[in-house]
Amino acid sequence: MKYSSELIFEILNEMLSGKSMNAIAREKGIPISTIFSWKQQHIEYYTKIEDQKEKFRRLKENYQKADVKKNKVK
Repeated sequence: MKYSSELIFEILNEMLSGKSMNAIAREKGIPISTIFSWKQQHIEYYTKIEDQKEKFRRLKENYQKADVKKNKVK
């Protein structure tokens, strides 16, 4: 079966949001092996987004630490 690129990237983004491959496979009725294959085929996209999420998480953490220090000084 041929799946649209929109569906593939929608599923990759759901995985990046924390949803498991098993849950997505059950919901969408798509074999988990197909979803795993898509992840492998688009590993550069998946990795780039994961890296960006990690950078954002660290930045947010640094701002929160700065706010705590700022509030302690007052």
